[in-house]
Amino acid sequence: MNYFIDRIAAHIFEEQIPLEHLTIVLPSQRAKKYLQRALFKAYGKPIFSPKIITMNRWVQELSPLPIIEPTRALFKLYDVHLKVDKEEPQTLDEFFKWGKTLLSDFDELDRYLIDSKDLFRNLADIKDIENWSFDSEEALTEGQLRFMRFWDLLADYHQHFNERLKKDGECYMGMAYRNLATNIDVAFKEDKETGFIFAGFNALSPAEISIMKQLKNMGRADIFVDADEYYLNDRNHEAGRFIRDLFTELKVKELSFVVDKIQTERKVFNIINCAQPTGQAKVSATILHDQIPHDELSDTLLLLADEKLVVPVMKNIPKNVEKTNITLGLPLKNTAIKSWVDMLFTVQEHFQQFNSKQIYHKDFVRFIKHPFITGFCNKAEIQAITKAEQKILSNNWTFIYPKQLELGERISNLIHLFFTPWKSSDKEYSLEQIRTLNQTIYQGLNNDENAIERSILYHFDRSLIKLESVLDEFKPDLRLGTFKSLFNQHWINESIAYYGNPLDGLQVMGLLETRLIDFKNMIVVGLNDGSMPPTNPIQTIIPMDLRKYHNLPTPREKQGLFAHHFYRLLHQVENCWITYSSADRDMGGVDEPSRYIMQLQLELSRVNPLIEFNTSDYTISNEEEESEGLIVPKTDAVLKRLDEYFGRRTSASAIKTALRCPLDFYYKYLLGFGEEDKVEEEIEASTFGDFIHKTLETLYDDFAQLDKDGNKKEQHKSLSVVDIDNMIKKQGAVMKQHFYAFFNYEADQNLEGKNFLSLEIAQHLTERFLQKEKKSLKDHKGHLFIVGLEMELTKSLTLEIQGEDKTVNFIGFIDRIDDFEGKKRIIDYKSGKCTETDVKLTKASKKNPTEEVVILELIKKLKSSKYVFQMLVYNMLFHEKFGEYPEKVGIISMVNLNDGPFYLDNQLTETTEELMDLFEKALTQIVRDLYDGSVDFEHDVKSLYCDYCEA
Repeated sequence: MNYFIDRIAAHIFEEQIPLEHLTIVLPSQRAKKYLQRALFKAYGKPIFSPKIITMNRWVQELSPLPIIEPTRALFKLYDVHLKVDKEEPQTLDEFFKWGKTLLSDFDELDRYLIDSKDLFRNLADIKDIENWSFDSEEALTEGQLRFMRFWDLLADYHQHFNERLKKDGECYMGMAYRNLATNIDVAFKEDKETGFIFAGFNALSPAEISIMKQLKNMGRADIFVDADEYYLNDRNHEAGRFIRDLFTELKVKELSFVVDKIQTERKVFNIINCAQPTGQAKVSATILHDQIPHDELSDTLLLLADEKLVVPVMKNIPKNVEKTNITLGLPLKNTAIKSWVDMLFTVQEHFQQFNSKQIYHKDFVRFIKHPFITGFCNKAEIQAITKAEQKILSNNWTFIYPKQLELGERISNLIHLFFTPWKSSDKEYSLEQIRTLNQTIYQGLNNDENAIERSILYHFDRSLIKLESVLDEFKPDLRLGTFKSLFNQHWINESIAYYGNPLDGLQVMGLLETRLIDFKNMIVVGLNDGSMPPTNPIQTIIPMDLRKYHNLPTPREKQGLFAHHFYRLLHQVENCWITYSSADRDMGGVDEPSRYIMQLQLELSRVNPLIEFNTSDYTISNEEEESEGLIVPKTDAVLKRLDEYFGRRTSASAIKTALRCPLDFYYKYLLGFGEEDKVEEEIEASTFGDFIHKTLETLYDDFAQLDKDGNKKEQHKSLSVVDIDNMIKKQGAVMKQHFYAFFNYEADQNLEGKNFLSLEIAQHLTERFLQKEKKSLKDHKGHLFIVGLEMELTKSLTLEIQGEDKTVNFIGFIDRIDDFEGKKRIIDYKSGKCTETDVKLTKASKKNPTEEVVILELIKKLKSSKYVFQMLVYNMLFHEKFGEYPEKVGIISMVNLNDGPFYLDNQLTETTEELMDLFEKALTQIVRDLYDGSVDFEHDVKSLYCDYCEA
């Protein structure tokens, strides 16, 4: 096929242009390799290549002044601002919000050869009119006056900035273009006989057009355009707009190499609507595998209209493709360095927010799990990190001191570098510290296993060197937010090149990389509205009407630019597959196909009868079969696990779970699936109650007769009203101490937000409880004896199950056992609400029922009642320890304190002994049901679904 680049090479060969005096200027660096191959084929032998260079690089080489780096230019512009606006100079933070945009506009003014004084005068006039009120005699407000002064000063900014650069012997890129356009002789400085070829350009600035025009008029340049008559001759078609303008500027009727292929040759377009965005990657893989011959892969383009799809597309390229070259590169912002930088600044923001040098636990966990750290660590260090994470979870450390963790010298050094607060007085914001950190990780990464990570860090550090130089020169006083913005702009556009043969194998490209290059087969992925043409706005302070008046580019010109890039790919293509996504958006809308698809279908099909369009839909199958509820058969292995579980220990809450939902019991207790361990930053309901429990335990501990293991304490005493008064005074400080220990707070650190409110509420509830206790002592004129607090009681039951003896070991932790008015009581504190129904055992429903019926009714009541099961287990454990049953077992609810205590209300039997005998038989039946192999573990449909058995 006669591709555009092949025709350039053929022209050079046929005209016998001296290669040693030839400079070929292209819009894309990628096309250089293709042109060199085409020249080799045209000459049929090895030759010395002519100079092939991009326009930007060529202008930069010819500039007598060095091109200033953008960040350095920004700081110099700020110096100009301070000099020009002496009335109300802005801080560097305020200036950065608009200074970068102003620099971009200055660059554009020079590229478009515009008289800046005229433009800025027009701009000031427009702003005057906008603030002029015809019907009001009121003077402009102070804010309006400041606004007007800004626009009046723009011309001064431009003048003084250019004078500053001239004084420093520098220029920006737009100025270099203007300088070359007004001094074209510079192009012949090194070689008086040099000739030029400008090939494949589309949207040109007036400076570029002037350069080409002067060289063409001198007979020293040829201009080749890559265009098709279909859109070039249609004055309404946006793809040909800039080339038509070029004809006018050059005063020619035609330019070489215009073709007529789109409306005359056969082409097949396959339009594929994908319900999900990632489905497009799978579609492209299917096309590559099934529809493109292997010998045509080198003549195939996979065009990423939406470059965010690069990762799923690459993961899905089939093995039969073998050779693949990714031209667009891997942007650093799409790698682990993005999360690394975000962490760096988040850590510093948290240091400022919490006013503490402690490490916030989430920052630390993100740090130790980052790919850079996991790649850096050896096996021993990974194990140490795992232990440290478990320690943080078990101690619920919201904030961490690095010394509390034993992580070894290498990791501790990284932690020191990463988590040292930056001093606001350090104007470099510890840039040297950041670079040292990155270099330490770079050196610690294995070159074979972590080659990509090393490459990422290398390119990242290279971008920071420029920033370090600028900060060293200007030593600006920056806030953290401004430094973050400045820091990010230095690396955010960097990319890592994928290595591959640009001439052999499948070519994966973004749209800009395709300029000048033609393909026989093309797969376009992600051709949605907003992706192509892109809809991101032009960043400028110049209004669009004024830009249009001065022939500066507007969004319409930007769309025309991309239209040509897309349509020129259709010149040579024979088979084209286009995918787009119609996925539902978050805001309720639907992704629309790009207008290019509609234009091809509605316009191109009318002018070319050889065009074939095929449309189809693709969706990733998401049909779910009717799922039956999950069932776990009681195999021998499951029954053995049940033996092991009951042999270790069980609790009231575990058996109550088995009553409520056997499948939930299986997951939580037999498999050990619990809730995900995490550090609590805001008090959860269970933890809220724990604080009250711990505070009461601390306050009552001196009065307990027995320790937690049931052993007698040497010193204990009865509790009086005076003692309660002392507790009321101490409870606030005790509660606060438990809160601070839970979060690992420093002594001078303040609780904030929900946690502050939780502390206040917990202190209030505790004081209410103590006041109620005090009133009870007063009313009964007696003393209260505390027998034990948080006592661990156990009992082993031997139950006959299916002819075998099974041991069930119960354990319980009882909040409080006391002796009040000569009667033993079990007291359990609850932070939730309790009612009389929750502690009631009603009479049997039938008169003179059999024992079997009573047991079955008891099991139903144990299942439905909120606290009765727990109370009976506590009775059983108490009897095992003390040889008798307590007089009362009750619940004290912190929510409805005045309604309690709520003591067990037994209406089922005459005595406690009878009740406990029935309870033991009911337990036997419950455990027997769990061992029944004919009844699987499955969800009880009358219960709420848990996280594991939800259908």
